Amino acid sequence: MAPKRPQTGRPGPATSGPTPEQIKIHQIKTRVAPLLDAGQHEIAIGLLEDVLPLNRRDGMLHKMLGAAYAGVQNTQKASVHLKRAAELGYDDPDTLLSLASIHKDTGDTRGSLRIVERLLAREPGEPRVNRFKAFLLRSMGEAEKALAWIDSARDRLGPHPDMTILRAELLTRFKRLDEAEAELRTIVDDTGAHDQYRRDAFYAIGKVLDEVGRYDEAFDAISKANHMLDASVVVSPELFRKRWTPDAIAGIPVAEREGTAASERPVFVVGMPRSGTTLTEQIIAAHPDAATVGESGALNTLVRDLVPADLTEDRLGQIARAYLEETEPAAGKGKKRPRPARVVDKMPENYYFVQIIARALPDARVIHCTRDVRDIALSCFFQNFGSRLGWTRRLETIADQIRLYRSVMDLWSETLDTEILESNYETLTSAPRPNVEAMLSHIGLPFDEACMAHHKQKATVHTASVDQVRNPIYTSSQQRWKRYETHLAPLIEAFGVGD
Repeated sequence: MAPKRPQTGRPGPATSGPTPEQIKIHQIKTRVAPLLDAGQHEIAIGLLEDVLPLNRRDGMLHKMLGAAYAGVQNTQKASVHLKRAAELGYDDPDTLLSLASIHKDTGDTRGSLRIVERLLAREPGEPRVNRFKAFLLRSMGEAEKALAWIDSARDRLGPHPDMTILRAELLTRFKRLDEAEAELRTIVDDTGAHDQYRRDAFYAIGKVLDEVGRYDEAFDAISKANHMLDASVVVSPELFRKRWTPDAIAGIPVAEREGTAASERPVFVVGMPRSGTTLTEQIIAAHPDAATVGESGALNTLVRDLVPADLTEDRLGQIARAYLEETEPAAGKGKKRPRPARVVDKMPENYYFVQIIARALPDARVIHCTRDVRDIALSCFFQNFGSRLGWTRRLETIADQIRLYRSVMDLWSETLDTEILESNYETLTSAPRPNVEAMLSHIGLPFDEACMAHHKQKATVHTASVDQVRNPIYTSSQQRWKRYETHLAPLIEAFGVGD
């Protein structure tokens, strides 16, 4: 469906010609489109914000800005611009699905589902909308309903790559592996299929092949998927430490506490992706006095570009207030349930900002998830992160990222007196009870049996671990790297990630 034409102040008579402002806006739109496709969101934001004052009623500018801000996980600005785009006539599936995704990412799954249902009422034949509904159902722990919906949609609409890939992932969830592989072969073997679909299908079939023990084929499929996108350069540990020197960290003041209850509420679960952060989050969130905001981009948005000189007491207070407001859980806003005592933010990459957490939110708790880095490396390589985390696409850059992560966490250990609990994945899964007790004690909550049955909760999960956390705590993912030792040998030996 073509979007409604927004009122953008276009010239009336054809002979008048475009204005200089319109020409510049058109040039920027043309330049930004491939940047968004390539995941260059920050560059896109700079270009779009520069021309937005020329015409704030240009719906496409707002739509592009919404997509760009979503790409850097600034959900607040993404939502503002996507809503504005829809108001200006761009209420097409692209815009509204992006807005539904923002609702999903901020924990408002029901709001996301409402948008999808409205779209389905208007455009029941749109494959992406049908797929997104199934995706939401899966995230809500309704995998059987998700598969039934996909099957129904395919009966109505015929096969579509988007739905085929999600259907295969659901079939894999239910161990219908032969069916899943057959579904995915229709895409990976089609050299004329769009690159995005083939890439996603390669990731999915790699996991199927891993499940059936065809490890060499699995690694080959994942390698093909990863090499269809460029890798990103990892910041060197030396460059990070050059900015955050011990003297600079020591000079950061402590913000005035924003009320005891509020400032004690955040629990930051940090670590490398695929290190057990979702498992840790779900265990805590199962506690009756806890909640979760998932992988919140709030802290990243507030502090990512700051240098030590920016961190005055006033600025840190502003960060604390903004963060607490942004991550206040929906459960705490109503009158039926009390405000939760602890709220988990499990954005793994918040490990970059522990020094700011320690000063802006000194009463917050931090849990550092660790795991055998060989399993982390393999799991990151196998995971489809889309346009995010470009370093996961090559073993060499994964090793670089592990070096950086280790250096950053060592720096906080050397310079901060903040108590950080290490939650080791292998230890947690081998002996759950004492480790769950220690985890809850660290964040000031009494032990509750619900935390041992986190998989029975109806919480929505949107991360890569969506299927794993629906199971009881298990040990089968330990030392998975040994299945791929030959393929990982260059990483283990040359980059030292097996230390």
